[in-house]
Amino acid sequence: RDWLISRQRYWGAPIPIIHCDEHGAVAVPEDQLPVVLPVIEDYAPKGDGLSALASATEWVNTTCPTCGKPAKRETDTLDGYACSSWYLLRYGDPKNAERAWDPETINYWNPVDYYVGGDHAVAHLLYVRFWTHVFNEMGLTDFKEPVKKLIYHGYINAEDGRKMSKSLGNVIDPLDIIDQGYGADSLRTYVLFMGPIELDAAWSSKSIAGVYRFLNRVWVLAQEYIESDKSFVGNDAAVTRAQHKTIRRVTEDFNRLSFNTAISALMEYTNELYKLKVDGFSNEVWGEALRVLTQLIAPFAPHLSEELNQELGSEILVQNTPWPLWDDSLIINKTITIIVQVNGKLRAKLDVAKDASEDDIKTLALAEENVQAFVGNKKPTKVIYVPGRLVSVVV
Repeated sequence: RDWLISRQRYWGAPIPIIHCDEHGAVAVPEDQLPVVLPVIEDYAPKGDGLSALASATEWVNTTCPTCGKPAKRETDTLDGYACSSWYLLRYGDPKNAERAWDPETINYWNPVDYYVGGDHAVAHLLYVRFWTHVFNEMGLTDFKEPVKKLIYHGYINAEDGRKMSKSLGNVIDPLDIIDQGYGADSLRTYVLFMGPIELDAAWSSKSIAGVYRFLNRVWVLAQEYIESDKSFVGNDAAVTRAQHKTIRRVTEDFNRLSFNTAISALMEYTNELYKLKVDGFSNEVWGEALRVLTQLIAPFAPHLSEELNQELGSEILVQNTPWPLWDDSLIINKTITIIVQVNGKLRAKLDVAKDASEDDIKTLALAEENVQAFVGNKKPTKVIYVPGRLVSVVV
């Protein structure tokens, strides 16, 4: 079916056609391309159904390329998709003054890895694909498909679950949220924390407050470290293990575009550091753990990230630092937690070396103060060890 691509507007690509009374619609010769829009002062519609270009008589009146007689330029312009369907190719060669793009350059940079958008993106991508197939047939690209993967994102609906609409009066204005004291970082982080990117989600005033508290906890944790004497090194191994485990989780979540679970992992990391800080901070290990935290939250909360990064002593912006890497060997926990039961009830937990023997684990279990309180002077009838899991004492 034919596609109507002309529009009565000024801001569009000129249609390279000249209308001649004798020869009809004649294509503008290639050596006269591109047709350049004239500078006009009045863009207002005149009510005659014509484009604003129709009033630019010096530009409109020309000669027919075929017979040289007086003729007129087409005053309609191409619709928006005619321009927006190839701008992604221009991005790969933006300073080319000779042509729209150099095929060799574009074949290096393109196709685009990700196209992220909502329902509009689905229709737009159809046009982008159409144009790119044409360009491929013309030899201007060596690929037909312009995008490797479409990432469809859902809607953020109002708190009542309905689509936001001015007529319904349920629109959430981002500036209002920022001005309420939450700030841009909380807003950004919350939007990405609401759920999987591809699903619709309803706005929640209570939930954004929770994200705000999380970012505050990150700030407080860093301030406590900065003000501490940094003399305790007893929890360094646990801090390092949590750091590398979190880098791996967040990196893998980013690669899957699972931003909500990446934020959840950062919340868990912060909680774990809060538990560990009770004993105190060391200098280098804790400093590195917190610098990594600022790097990992940067995509969500860039302002907080840069501020803390500076306060932690870095002279390089977070955005100019490489993404942190993890070491699998540092993630492996060298200890295991053993549950100790007395007559089927939990009485203690043991942290023991992974390679501890069964006899050693049983001895440690029986020596636990709370276990002794329930065993007393009785001799256990059975002490059962389930490898790597529990010790069951029967009296």
